[in-house]
Amino acid sequence: MDFERLVAELPNKKAAIYTLERGKTVRRPHATLAGDVARVKARLLEWGVKPRSRVGIYAPNSYDWLVHDLALIAIGAISVPFTDDFTGKMNEELLDRYDIALLLISANHARLFAQRPAHVALMDGENAPVFARERTVAGEADLDDQFSLVFSSGSAGGLKGLVISRKGVADTLPPIVEAIGIREGDRILVFLPMSNFQQRNMCYAALWLGIDIIITDYTQMFNAMRLLQPTVLIAPPVLYQMVYAEFEKRPARQRALWLTLGRLLSFVPGAELRLALARRLLKPLHDQFGGRMRLLVTGMAPIRHNIGAFFRDMQLPLCESYGMVESGSLTFRPAHSRKYGSVGRLLRGVELSFEPDGEIIVHRENPLALRYFQCASGENERTFVGKKRVATGDIGHLDADGDLFLKGRKKELIVTPGGYKVNPEIIEQ
Repeated sequence: MDFERLVAELPNKKAAIYTLERGKTVRRPHATLAGDVARVKARLLEWGVKPRSRVGIYAPNSYDWLVHDLALIAIGAISVPFTDDFTGKMNEELLDRYDIALLLISANHARLFAQRPAHVALMDGENAPVFARERTVAGEADLDDQFSLVFSSGSAGGLKGLVISRKGVADTLPPIVEAIGIREGDRILVFLPMSNFQQRNMCYAALWLGIDIIITDYTQMFNAMRLLQPTVLIAPPVLYQMVYAEFEKRPARQRALWLTLGRLLSFVPGAELRLALARRLLKPLHDQFGGRMRLLVTGMAPIRHNIGAFFRDMQLPLCESYGMVESGSLTFRPAHSRKYGSVGRLLRGVELSFEPDGEIIVHRENPLALRYFQCASGENERTFVGKKRVATGDIGHLDADGDLFLKGRKKELIVTPGGYKVNPEIIEQ
């Protein structure tokens, strides 16, 4: 995937970006997005942002977030989105620590820099003269391939910092998009923080394919689904567990009726016809997702088997993907698969090997991340174990059909006095 071409072709596409602003729906066509990206790119260059400049972003989800992110990509700058973990910690010392040349914030966060220095700018408001600071990042051999510096939760409770690869983004995104089967007319919902790289990756995929994007935050998620009717939802298991928990609270007679109707619908020929009937017969559930949802995708953590079966019966197929920021998406279990204990088969371009203890090692031409820039002692060497090889820390195996099954985390293995290794997740199940 070529990012320069992605932005250049936006005016030729019919899709749009949708947001909820002050209670109203705002639609911006891709042609408008392209013009805004060009305008912001020119402004950033005027402020002194250059290729390889590190530009911090600290703001809630918004259309402006996407515009500035694409403008930084077009310049060749390196975005550094700060997560909510930095709440109360945004100051000059932090900017110095990460060599931030310019910090972009929202008007809501203007109070964090009351005297607003020249290297701090509002993405969505008026600015006094802005000047990016001269920063020299020395001694990093992979600087030309740095796309973004991102933060994720560390295994020891701290934050890990990862260097995202430009080549890695371009290589790892197309295979998962192909596997999911996003198609013309789809509309994807982005509701988790855009500082989470997966959310931005979803935006890149939608722009590349020319489909609509809904940008909101988790507090407006269900309202956005009701008003803007997405067709594809990629969300963590907790969301689907929450919807299932609401179903469990319904009267027993109603639950039995829904399950019976759902199972009878499985005998109707044709997925499109089954879905159309389900939207009528199981309307309260489908309306929770906006009434046009056709595909649910989860990952990030295991999902219980009974929840997958429930959404299958409700004619809202729940697919599953497995991956990690270090290596990108690795597998996909499609809607027609009933191997709920599996996370699916390997994506194009992914190869796996297994250590003697069952740990999964990923082999990929260009993994999503180059390395850690912040981690616990020794973690970089334990994860990036060789050129194009990433150790996942997960224990698993492939079955005869090529489906991957995960048993748990390597660090959580319990070794009995007799030397027998037991994973607590198996006991929990």
